Amino acid sequence: MSRTITVEGDVNAVDTRTLLTGQGSVTAPSLVVPAGMTKIKKIIMTAAADGLAAGHVVHFIRLGGSAVLNGEQTIMFGSDDSIAVQTGADAAPSLGSLFHLKDVDIDVRPSDTITIAGESAGVDVGDSTFAVTLVYGK
Repeated sequence: MSRTITVEGDVNAVDTRTLLTGQGSVTAPSLVVPAGMTKIKKIIMTAAADGLAAGHVVHFIRLGGSAVLNGEQTIMFGSDDSIAVQTGADAAPSLGSLFHLKDVDIDVRPSDTITIAGESAGVDVGDSTFAVTLVYGK
């Protein structure tokens, strides 16, 4: 048996921890680990940027809160870089990173709250959106 949670949020400034708390049209999804679930088994992460700033970044997520046993977990999952296009050009840059971790086995406490944060480090590449899906299991 497994359960999932997907959260997303805008990460529009480098070197800034941003809590991912939205879920599409659901503005406040439950961040409580489902009863009976004791591990995060898989993590699927993505970041998409408009690439409208000339920069280069690495993307990572932080999993924490009272639900994550053994302390906060930081996972780097991608990088992007861009060169701003010439004013008036037809080409609109866009960037994306996708990463899927299987067999993660991060211990969590059922019925406690998890925090999921996104962050980019480096030189700004423009407005970004992160999405993270956690797959819980036993």
